[in-house]
Amino acid sequence: MPILRKTLLLLVAVASTTLAAGVQPAYRIVVNPANPAAGLPRAEVARMFLKKVVAWPDGLPVTVIDLERSSAVRQAFSRDVHQRDAEAIAAHWQTAVFSGRDVPPPIARTDAEVLAFVRANPGALGYVSATAELAGVKALTLR
Repeated sequence: MPILRKTLLLLVAVASTTLAAGVQPAYRIVVNPANPAAGLPRAEVARMFLKKVVAWPDGLPVTVIDLERSSAVRQAFSRDVHQRDAEAIAAHWQTAVFSGRDVPPPIARTDAEVLAFVRANPGALGYVSATAELAGVKALTLR
């Protein structure tokens, strides 16, 4: 057990150092190319994915799409943008569904599915792995 704990502490230290050094995240935020936005604050992206912000400044509805909860990209996105893990976000949606307030965003299995959704929906917002080919979509800068 001590070896596992040391390994975990080392991984946390490396991750913290990497983030502090300004290394780019393991994901990119993408929108439909018709969207005039060039960047968004992380907090705004989080509110959009939790459906607390439902429209873009021009009035177009925001339509978000998530990757599967087990995806490493979703884990990175959830930690960075929501400041919680993907399990906590799933619990948020379970509560919302149970109370009849809302339903979670659709789930994509792959980057290709996210990209196809974003290309097909002018108000779409999604995230994909940092290495995904962004044909037909636009990446946003997170502030």
